[in-house]
Amino acid sequence: MVSKYVSRGLTNAPENDDVAVQAALNLAYGNFYVGYWGSTLGYSYAKVQGRPGHRSDKFEHDFLLGYTHSSENYDWDLWNATYYYPGGENTTGNELGLNVSRALNDQTSIGASVSTYLYDVAYANQGDTFYTLNLNHQLNDCLNASITAAGSYFNDEGKYEGGELGDTEKQFAFRYASAGLSYALLPQLSVSGEYIFGGYDRYDDKQRNLAVFALSYDF
Repeated sequence: MVSKYVSRGLTNAPENDDVAVQAALNLAYGNFYVGYWGSTLGYSYAKVQGRPGHRSDKFEHDFLLGYTHSSENYDWDLWNATYYYPGGENTTGNELGLNVSRALNDQTSIGASVSTYLYDVAYANQGDTFYTLNLNHQLNDCLNASITAAGSYFNDEGKYEGGELGDTEKQFAFRYASAGLSYALLPQLSVSGEYIFGGYDRYDDKQRNLAVFALSYDF
């Protein structure tokens, strides 16, 4: 559960500006895994696109396939995600990504990720690419600190460019930076907070700074 659902630093227009309920499930076999992630939204694509909407449309459903590999120094995660929005037209997206992380010592790790859209959808062009760099540090048995920076390449050509997607004004953008703390209340229950320093979107609009809080329970 999060105080606001902010996707990739878009603090001016959160996916849900109110409390959002989110859930995830992963099943693994060897190095392969399948997963689901879902969230309540503050809008429905049906209404955004000018059609009657329903309460059941205000959801995001993400379906993941992935392969993980660990070497002596690095952990790798190659994944593919399908994003489904009930009631939307031309909104089911597909993204291919790679995450890599390395432990610097027993308390500190660094990570990086890159992901790109494989075809045009109403909210992204094929080739839109998102990058992150992050640092995690375990302060003690219960408290973890993290910092993240993210950027994007926005393709300015696509099926919905200039129409439903709008006109891309910025191809390379600093998306956001953030600093966060997570505290384990119980082995399976944690509370966290993150302060987001807003960057820019594809329209070159400056995003606001925003604090987000979360309560998480792991089964």
